Amino acid sequence: MGFDDVVKALQLVDIASKIYIEKLNTKPRIAIVVGEKYFFRAENALAATTIVIEVDKSETLVKVIATSARSGIFDFFDLGSSRDYTYLVLDSIARRLGVGYELIAEVHRLDSSKASKLYTVL
Repeated sequence: MGFDDVVKALQLVDIASKIYIEKLNTKPRIAIVVGEKYFFRAENALAATTIVIEVDKSETLVKVIATSARSGIFDFFDLGSSRDYTYLVLDSIARRLGVGYELIAEVHRLDSSKASKLYTVL
């Protein structure tokens, strides 16, 4: 899927883009998008940062990182809300575009060493 189509779809997904969206003037083209959604089970709003990278005219990499900002000792777990939020963003983009996606890697929030592998191909 093309870069511009993915960015436009993200703009239409409120939970993915209501905080911030910017297309950088780079080669390859890159967009940074931030949204937020409240999750009752986490008792907190979570933020999702989506990074869109143009590979070529027909392939775009999408990285979605969802997290909450908890500070208490018992706030360490979000009961799967971050993972669910990530998939909610990906599913919403794919549905708007009428395409599927290939999950390349899922990185557990405590394993940042794998973060460079966190992306999805649209």
